[in-house]
Amino acid sequence: MNEALNIKQNRAFGAIERRIAMRYLRAKKTQGGVGLIAAISFICIMLAIAAMIIIMSIMNGFRDDMIRLTIGSEGHMYVASSAPQPTAESMMAMENRLAAVPGVDEAFQFSENQTGLSANNQFGFGQVIGIRPENLRSFEMISQSIIEGSLDNFGVGAGSDHNIAMGRRLAMSLGLSQGDKVTIYSPRTRTTAFGPPQPIRKNYTVGAIFEVGLLIPDSTYIYMDLDQAGLLFNDGKVTGEIQLRLDNVDLIDKLRQPVGNAAGEPVFINTWKDRPRNAATATALRTEQIAMRFIFMIVVIIAAFPVLASMIMLVKNKSKDIAILRTIGATRGAVLRIFLMSGAMIGILGTLAGLIFGVLFCLNIGAVQTTIEFVCNCELFPAEVYQLSNGIPAKIVWSEVFGVAFWGFLISAAATFLPAMNASKVDPVDALRYE
Repeated sequence: MNEALNIKQNRAFGAIERRIAMRYLRAKKTQGGVGLIAAISFICIMLAIAAMIIIMSIMNGFRDDMIRLTIGSEGHMYVASSAPQPTAESMMAMENRLAAVPGVDEAFQFSENQTGLSANNQFGFGQVIGIRPENLRSFEMISQSIIEGSLDNFGVGAGSDHNIAMGRRLAMSLGLSQGDKVTIYSPRTRTTAFGPPQPIRKNYTVGAIFEVGLLIPDSTYIYMDLDQAGLLFNDGKVTGEIQLRLDNVDLIDKLRQPVGNAAGEPVFINTWKDRPRNAATATALRTEQIAMRFIFMIVVIIAAFPVLASMIMLVKNKSKDIAILRTIGATRGAVLRIFLMSGAMIGILGTLAGLIFGVLFCLNIGAVQTTIEFVCNCELFPAEVYQLSNGIPAKIVWSEVFGVAFWGFLISAAATFLPAMNASKVDPVDALRYE
């Protein structure tokens, strides 16, 4: 039985090797200060991992908020029928099929038309978006940003009393307030018996004015009931366009194929990233994401250098111990594993501590922000400037967190391997002779 116990303890990475590895890490100051350097290495790894998790989570939060602000009044994906004259029945059937695709929050028909408008002897340009009242109310970016009037009567009223909604900047440029009339022009014309064709125009009532804090929606958007927009701009015909909003905007590329399959007919598909005004934002966000990950990977590599230094010193100070181990029967592989475990312990514990600290920081970032603002007596991110009404955003992506943890362990293990290899090559005769 004792023999079986000894075999179990002496196996690779067994109890004896682990005990020796831990003992080496607790080397006293008189033995070269390896323990102090190991503690510093642990702190460096912990802070590097925590910083990487915190910054990446804050970046993900800012990215989500940026996308929310950029496309909060738009759709995530757009599907257009390739049929020259789609029918209302076929478009309704396609809308229902697309709404049933897993990952699609809602799908609805819409229209977009650039046009001119006038009021109070002022002329301007805007983008009329045809949409059903219930779909507009589901746009929180618009429905929660009404500063005059309300959307309760949106799409209600006959003739010039028909209610529409528009952005604050556009309303100000035309001198409009809630309840005023505005004339909207159509690119279509009407022939008359008294002269050349006249442009079709119609008066509407401003039922709501919104301000989302973004230039394009506030200065150009006009929301109109879908049927009314169809009558004004397309002679009552359906446009064949459907707007989709997804549960998770990050899955937009993966949903292209399922959406195309669910359409049931040839369609044209594009996303918010494909639109010219959003392409630069999408590219900038992606470039920043890649660059910051690369930078913090380098930071973790730099943080591993103290581990390398501590292991080099440990091997140098323990050359006599290595020689003794070799003379009593320890193999080169056993010595390699002992020193590999010594360095790996620093990496594992530092990575684990950094992981816990970083995640707890992100989960309590609101309290952290409040504490910093209280101590500094300042506001870190004014809501009116950064549009961050809920404070600093942080979104933990667990796949990234585990990727960071694996990277931290990998780098610290790699920094340990070379000194451990050198330790396994120490000649016991030379080591004892010079000691």
